[in-house]
Amino acid sequence: MLLADALRLAGAERVEFEAAANHARGRQQRIHDGLPTRHNLPTRLTSFVDRFEEIAEIKRLLKTHRLVTITGSGGVGKTRVAVEAAKELIDEGQSDIWFVDLSPVSDGTYVAGAVATALLIPLPQGGDQLVSLAARLKSRKLLLIIDNCEHVVSDAAAVASSLLRACPDIAILATSRERLAIEGERVYRLPSLGVPAKSPATVEEAYSYAALQLLTERALAIDRRCVLTAERVSTVAEICRQLEGLPLAIELAATRLPFLGFDALNRQLKEHFEITGIARDLPRRQQTIFSTIAWSYALLAERERMLLRRLAVFNGGATLEAAVIVCADSSLTASNVPDLLSLLVDKSLLTVTAVNDQSRYTMLESIRAFASSKLLEAGEVVTMSRAHAAWLAGMAERGDARFRETTTDHWLHEFGSEIDNVRSALSWALGSREYEDALLAAKIIGGFRGFWITTERHSEGRRWVEEALSRVDETRDSPFAANLMIAHMQLVDESERLKTGLRVLPFLESVVDRGVIGRMHSFLALEYSLAGEFAEADESIAQAFAIATEIGFGARALVRLLVDRSGIRARAGRFDEARADLAVAARLRDALGDENLMSQLYWEAYVEFAGSNVRRSAELLETCLDVCRSQSRNLALVLPELATARLILGEVDAARAAAREALDLARFERNLALRAIWQVAAITAILGQPRTGARLIGFAMAETERQRRPADHYFAASHKILMASLSKQLSNDVISRLSSEATFLDLEQAVDEAAQALAPG
Repeated sequence: MLLADALRLAGAERVEFEAAANHARGRQQRIHDGLPTRHNLPTRLTSFVDRFEEIAEIKRLLKTHRLVTITGSGGVGKTRVAVEAAKELIDEGQSDIWFVDLSPVSDGTYVAGAVATALLIPLPQGGDQLVSLAARLKSRKLLLIIDNCEHVVSDAAAVASSLLRACPDIAILATSRERLAIEGERVYRLPSLGVPAKSPATVEEAYSYAALQLLTERALAIDRRCVLTAERVSTVAEICRQLEGLPLAIELAATRLPFLGFDALNRQLKEHFEITGIARDLPRRQQTIFSTIAWSYALLAERERMLLRRLAVFNGGATLEAAVIVCADSSLTASNVPDLLSLLVDKSLLTVTAVNDQSRYTMLESIRAFASSKLLEAGEVVTMSRAHAAWLAGMAERGDARFRETTTDHWLHEFGSEIDNVRSALSWALGSREYEDALLAAKIIGGFRGFWITTERHSEGRRWVEEALSRVDETRDSPFAANLMIAHMQLVDESERLKTGLRVLPFLESVVDRGVIGRMHSFLALEYSLAGEFAEADESIAQAFAIATEIGFGARALVRLLVDRSGIRARAGRFDEARADLAVAARLRDALGDENLMSQLYWEAYVEFAGSNVRRSAELLETCLDVCRSQSRNLALVLPELATARLILGEVDAARAAAREALDLARFERNLALRAIWQVAAITAILGQPRTGARLIGFAMAETERQRRPADHYFAASHKILMASLSKQLSNDVISRLSSEATFLDLEQAVDEAAQALAPG
């Protein structure tokens, strides 16, 4: 090296200098002044070694193939290579790249949900969630990295196939131990890092092999004495050959170098890999990686082993606080957990990342699988699983209280990262034969119902609730049953909510506190108004205000009640009263510093529309859509109304776009889909498809009558436009006949007909 020559370094000083230079090569970063990027790529704290040819080939494949799957054995570095390739693409100007980690997903039915969560996209309440997900993404141009597919490969393949077919500008880079086996897939088999067939002659030659470079770099990061000298080259090469160039195995081995030394490490590896009892039908690489984990585990101190296996109960990682609460006991004190976590991170058995301003500790899935087997061997599965569920039950109490106190996006920021832990705990608790475990599940569901409500995952939440209700004795444990009943009422289809609420109200009045009953009356008031029963709605909302006054309520609760009452009054046509409520609510919101209250914006738009200020209504609805996006709500809650406003303003193309998006997003959600079909009927008639318009309005009116939900001002306005257009193109007899024929359609048929009518061309 020229600098070493200039400094006249020799002997050990020169060796250490050259080692430090080589160590630094992997840490160089390019500085660029490109535009802001949109991505969620994980940040790595260690340098990236070699793989330049592999990354270049993967990028080349992505230029000509929309699905590239990186395959290889566990620990070969598939995830890291995919992320590094994506980072290079960002440097080259691609800005929309999203990373989806499937390792916490134990049930394949959650694959679509994992993708949606990564992209902040709400899913439908029921039906085929892939259709809605694809609809939201079809106009996006992005690269989706779907990581760790192998344990849910069939479902991952189904999601990938659906997205690729429906979204022409999406490309997918998948990582899996096996290919997805779908049309258009190009498989790239990631090799292990390069190792020399025989010992390199010099240190410089040794550094040309990525495996040797990785081992020494990682060891140097721990102890600067782990220098690769000419005398050590042969031993280091032999270590890397034994580990077959697997990056994970090398990183684990590197953590032992400072304590064992090169020769002792090499000897122990030889002894360890000759242990009998390894499943010989496994590929050699898998034998090696599990052997390496087992060997690394055996070298841990007893308390380190104990904490590692106990952490396996977490799915999706754990905060320090959670690790202490769940894992500590008389044999592993809480005060020891932070230091033990740091040691496990240092030994590459845990990874620490920052999530929501907290350190979060996670394991590679191969390490978690190994640790889980050790938890089973130790006889601690039930104890740790129960402690894990109990921790979440405690968090659920806080989550339920916070759900009433804060905004949706703040709530998701605080609690949303635990959803994989929630699912794992519920699966265990509801599968347990112990009644007390079912009660833990009830607590978790009651407190975390906000997740399923706000992200539109109603069908998943409803499934958990119904399973828990079948286990909980409402006579013996009425408070738990009450929480489940409330959650169930909030998660059933809209057409079922009023009668569900009325059915459970007498039971709830006998077991829950007055504050909950007040919120129940507010909920029932809104449902009454949707059914057009305004006298009953007025009575229920009055009871909600009375209870709130009785128990004392804060300004935030008053805002919600005022907005709820404004909606009821607006639906009833009492617009001056609705405006008065909204004005008071707005002043309180300003004082509180609250923003993005979607329901207030919606009703402000409604009142403006009813007062013929359609332009202002459209502006408010656009703002409402922005709030929906920021809070991961379904845009189909607002798009039909926007379509009507655009139609009245004469902006037919904008109305068509809004109605089409609403239809795509609401395809399997009966009430949202019905709202979209009302608008599509009018738009198709104006676009010269009167027969389709007549059929769709026939279906929509019959379905609305079946649900006993009267049309509101938006729908009445679009219906007026529709009938005016139809009367110019068809006779009354033809309109009547076509409308009658369509009353026999089911929802899926009606949605398909509407979607076809709005299709381009």
